[in-house]
Amino acid sequence: MNMINQLETFMVVALEEARQSLKDGNCGFGAVVARNGEVIAKAHDTEKTKGDPTAHAEITAVKMAADHLGRDLSGCIVVSTHEPCPMCSTAILWAGIDKIGYGFSIREAIQQGRRRIDLPCKEIFDRAGKPVSIFEDIMHSECSILYNKQVRDCIDQLRDADESRLQTLSYQLAQKRLAWFTTHKDKINLTEGTAIDKAYHVFLSKLDLTPNEAPISKHTSRGIVIHSLNFCPTLEACMILGLDTRRICAQLTEIPTDILLKQVNPRLRFSRNYTNIRPYSEYCEEIICLEEIEEESRNNRLHRRGYPRRTQAPRR
Repeated sequence: MNMINQLETFMVVALEEARQSLKDGNCGFGAVVARNGEVIAKAHDTEKTKGDPTAHAEITAVKMAADHLGRDLSGCIVVSTHEPCPMCSTAILWAGIDKIGYGFSIREAIQQGRRRIDLPCKEIFDRAGKPVSIFEDIMHSECSILYNKQVRDCIDQLRDADESRLQTLSYQLAQKRLAWFTTHKDKINLTEGTAIDKAYHVFLSKLDLTPNEAPISKHTSRGIVIHSLNFCPTLEACMILGLDTRRICAQLTEIPTDILLKQVNPRLRFSRNYTNIRPYSEYCEEIICLEEIEEESRNNRLHRRGYPRRTQAPRR
């Protein structure tokens, strides 16, 4: 196995640790210490759950490896989802480790507006006068998901969310989408095409999607079927938390999207085929159709639950 394949194998383990960290309510860092192709120790940060500001993933993994191999960890490699902070980099140096690989950099975190000490591990290693081989951007895309703000916000919202909490979140999302439509409706072309065409345009605009990310797989005069392939923070959050997207998406996002599209035409209906939804399918199958009559009873039922009525737009 070559070095890159080996690094990616170790990173898969580190990613699982980082996901467990987020699931537990910590900060989402994972690390592995390996030697001779074998994982010696694996760990994730426990700063929040243990109340220990030094409980970083790399330091914990180094401690565990030292318990197994002794103080001198020369010949070992550390693979972590995020570039080690100065504290962890120094611990790696003192342990005698001379190889490190990571996925997401301190520089990228700072560019996102996250609080980090702006001191790359390479600079620390250089100042120490110790040659350390650094492998950057290992499984970068997968690691980036862990530090995506939208994904993290979804995780915080959905962690331990019961039925009542999901209903509240759904209502809040509906309000946000209505506010978005009010702000953007004059900038969206709603004068051309059928009601279905307009609804699809609003759907893409609100979610900031291209037609390639949400292609139409079927088109009739009464509706369209969309196979959504876009990056989805809710999907990523559910996968990290071990939640069923069929339940979460049905309760959280279907009604707010339906309410949004009814601003274009009250006869429009948004729904999903939950047999075909990620991660259980390669795509999320979403349907926009034009009903023969309005669902007055459903509209009233939702209104009693606190949702706004869906008749703001005139029938066209």
